[in-house]
Amino acid sequence: MRNTFIKELMVQSKLNKDIYLITSDLGFRSFEPFKKEFPDRFINVGVSENNMVGISAGMALKGKKVFVYSILPFLIFRSLEQIRNNICHNNLDVKLIGGGGGFSYSAQGISHNTSEDLSIIRSLPNINVFNPGSNTEAELALSTTFNTKGPSFIRLGKAPSVDYLSERPKYNVGNGLLIKDGKDITIFCSGNITQVVIEIAKELENHNISAKIISLFCIKPINKKYIISNISSKKIVTIEEHSEIGGIGSIIADILCENNINNFVLKKIALKDKCHNEIGSQNFLRKINGLEKDQIIIKIKDLLENND
Repeated sequence: MRNTFIKELMVQSKLNKDIYLITSDLGFRSFEPFKKEFPDRFINVGVSENNMVGISAGMALKGKKVFVYSILPFLIFRSLEQIRNNICHNNLDVKLIGGGGGFSYSAQGISHNTSEDLSIIRSLPNINVFNPGSNTEAELALSTTFNTKGPSFIRLGKAPSVDYLSERPKYNVGNGLLIKDGKDITIFCSGNITQVVIEIAKELENHNISAKIISLFCIKPINKKYIISNISSKKIVTIEEHSEIGGIGSIIADILCENNINNFVLKKIALKDKCHNEIGSQNFLRKINGLEKDQIIIKIKDLLENND
C-alpha cells in the first residue's frame, strides 16, 4: 500500500504546491520518485520522529498540507504527545501515514508490530482514522485526506495480491463498503485481514451459510445509521487484526448499546489484551492468536449453532 500512497501523493502534489512529504529515515525504494519530482517538498529528518511531527505542525500553521510517513509504532507511540498537543488540539492539516499495521512487520517483533494503535489514535480529538485493507481502499482513504482539512491517520498494511474491489466505488466518509451480501450472519471487518474474511465467506457458503461482509476501512468518523441499517442478521461478528479493546468490535458494541438495540448477539474476533511478544510470519502470528482462517470459521459456526 506504500506504493499506492506515493503514487496518489505525486498526482495530488502536481495539483497542489502546498503538499509536502516528511519522513524519518525511511521510504527508500519508494520515495525516490517524489524526491526527484519535488525536491523542495520532500524532507527527511533522520531518526527524529518527535521533531518530524513538530516540523509538520509548524508547516501546517503556515498553510501547508503535510503528509508524515513512518513505521507505525515509531510514528504513533514515539510521538503521541506531539500528535495530541501540536496537531490534534490545534486541528492542523497534517496527515499521518503509518506503515505496518497489525502483524505486517511479522518477524520484526513487538517493536514494529501494533495491536493498540487504532484505539489510541481514534481517542484523540479532531482526527479522522482509516484502516484500508486493499489498494483501492487506500486510494479512497487518501482521496478523503486530500479533499479535507484537519488531522488524519491512515494505517497501511500489506495489500492482497488481487484487490477484492474491481473498481473504485462511490464513497461517503463514515460509511463502510459492502463487499458481499448475505443473510445468516453479518461480518464487520477492517484492514488487511479483510481478504481472509472474504475467503472465510466463500468457505461458509460450502456449509450453506450466507455471510454479509462490510469493510469498515474508515473507523472515524463513523456513520452509525449506516451501521444499523446494514445489520442483516441477529448474529454479528467483528474481525480485526487489532486489540479487542477500542477497535471495530468496541465501535459496533457502542452503537448497539447507544441505540438500545438489544436483540442481537455480537462476537468480537480480535487480538486479546496481552503483550504479543512472539516472533514469526504474519500467518503464524495470526494463527497463535486465533485469527487464522479455519479458526475463525469454527468460531462463526459455533456462534450460529448456539441458540442463546
